[in-house]
Amino acid sequence: MRPNEVKWARIGPTSRKWFQHVPKAGMCLSAFLVVRDPAGGILFGRPRRHRAWPEKGCMPYWRLDDLIRSGAWVLPASHLMMEESPDHAASRIARDWAGLISAKPRLVSVDSSTFPGGGWEGRGPTRHRIRHWAIGFVYEAEAVRLPPEAPWWQEMKFVRREDLRKLPIGRAHRDLLAYLR
Repeated sequence: MRPNEVKWARIGPTSRKWFQHVPKAGMCLSAFLVVRDPAGGILFGRPRRHRAWPEKGCMPYWRLDDLIRSGAWVLPASHLMMEESPDHAASRIARDWAGLISAKPRLVSVDSSTFPGGGWEGRGPTRHRIRHWAIGFVYEAEAVRLPPEAPWWQEMKFVRREDLRKLPIGRAHRDLLAYLR
């Protein structure tokens, strides 16, 4: 078996030894929206348990409950819908999820990360967590004021850069801020 660094990433049925296929813990394509106010603050939301999360936010209740218990804040984000372009997903998230009707998201970066999934594989000394592959399209947009209240957010606020260290940010969203100008 060839190492991952010398294989092509490909989605589809396993057919050739030199292609790397979706990891056992799956793969997701997501769009993240970094919304800034005129003072440079970044929009974060604290989730509330609501039926919209599994559909609009692509987050199952068990993961949502973990975020709520920890008091974490997140960026407006969601997985891409089947055959949806990243640009369309960013506009959908801005409009339908963050409540920013006139936002014009611009692509800033693409993030590719792997992290441990929920399952395990192997036994004894070879036991390890199976990996998940996340590809995130990071977008920026501007807003002059907070979006209207939405039932899936406990609260939304703009956070100044100097206050980000104190904010409990969930789901590795803090890492995405490194791509900002």
